[in-house]
Amino acid sequence: MLAEPQTGTYSKDSSYRSIVSALFTIITGALAALIVYTAPQYSFGSELFQTSMIEPVSQHFSAPLENTKKDLERRQIIGFLPYWAVGNKAKVYPEYMDQMIYFGLTMDQSGKLQTEDKNGNTLPEWNSLNSAYFKSLRENARKTDTKVLIAIKNFNNDEINTLISNPTSVQTAIREIKAIITEYELDGVNIDFEYVTRSDFPTQKFYNQFLKILADDLREEKADIIISFDVNATAVYADMAYDMVKIGDTVDQVIIMGYDYSQPSSVAAGPVSPIEMNDNSPSLSRTLDSLKGRVEPEKTVLGVPFYGYEWQTLTDDFRSKTVPHTGAIATYKRVRELIANKETVSIQYDPDSKSPWITYRQNGRIKQIYYEDEKSLESKIEFIHDRDLAGIAIWSLGYEGDYIEPWIVIKGGIWQE
Repeated sequence: MLAEPQTGTYSKDSSYRSIVSALFTIITGALAALIVYTAPQYSFGSELFQTSMIEPVSQHFSAPLENTKKDLERRQIIGFLPYWAVGNKAKVYPEYMDQMIYFGLTMDQSGKLQTEDKNGNTLPEWNSLNSAYFKSLRENARKTDTKVLIAIKNFNNDEINTLISNPTSVQTAIREIKAIITEYELDGVNIDFEYVTRSDFPTQKFYNQFLKILADDLREEKADIIISFDVNATAVYADMAYDMVKIGDTVDQVIIMGYDYSQPSSVAAGPVSPIEMNDNSPSLSRTLDSLKGRVEPEKTVLGVPFYGYEWQTLTDDFRSKTVPHTGAIATYKRVRELIANKETVSIQYDPDSKSPWITYRQNGRIKQIYYEDEKSLESKIEFIHDRDLAGIAIWSLGYEGDYIEPWIVIKGGIWQE
């Protein structure tokens, strides 16, 4: 900043004023150039990646955050946005995703989308869909060309069988899906009908018919619509309900839910999303191997978790036996806070599953958490590139809280400018 000119000899000297004016122009111009050329240069979500916002990470918690740019093909980034995250107004970055899938609305066996419970109370997923916050997220997504889809879900075997095998229910379902897409100006639909057990019912046949009729009808009305299908990571090779060849031919994307290999009810603690297991237990590698020749890699998206599971265990050992009924979800946010606030946490890493796990004591009880961090996320991104998959799908947005490190890893490994 220039000092104020002195009064006296130079106060009326026009040549002096000219010199001062010229100097002011040069200096301010130089300062402006300095600001422009030294500011972080990000095309998307620049505020997200300011290094001053990154909180210190505990030793051994994660991989280094400074990713080296690689000559890799651009991959899709998809984020599942659950209704409870919308209800909590979780921080979401639609500008950093190709797709944001709202999760979701339940479809009953008659093909109707559910908006109320049995007592006539509006369901929270319907409230969140119609909230001002979700509307603002959709508007922000349009500005960044982020596609917004809606997940249509059902997890009941009998209801799924009735729905997909009844022609009237199928037509009702198509009308309901088309109506919701039109009303909310959505870019597509994600089908999440999770069949959890085997049965003698010819589910495979009717799944194929349902998806084919749905896809043909939707594309006839909107040629660029996106149709994706979710499938459990072990169901693709262990459950005969799914004809993965036909499903892969029909939909645009098959999202492999690459998590819950260990669950809250598991008798032994273990990695939630293991890349390999040394005893040939179910793993991401086994899942993807089973899809070879059935679903094209360019249609396959790997779902990865922003969470893990916590159990009370009998010992400190890796994959210790669990105490029944003690399993619970442990979000990325919870694990970060636990590590920061507890001095007795022991952090370890399994090289086969490429999964971190921690042990700590609570009121004399042994607790273990198997979770995901930056190092394991980086490994999964490498796995996606190695397998030449279409991209990554996050389950779920909001589990990371205000921590941005997972997105920095994704930025370095998936979003290749």
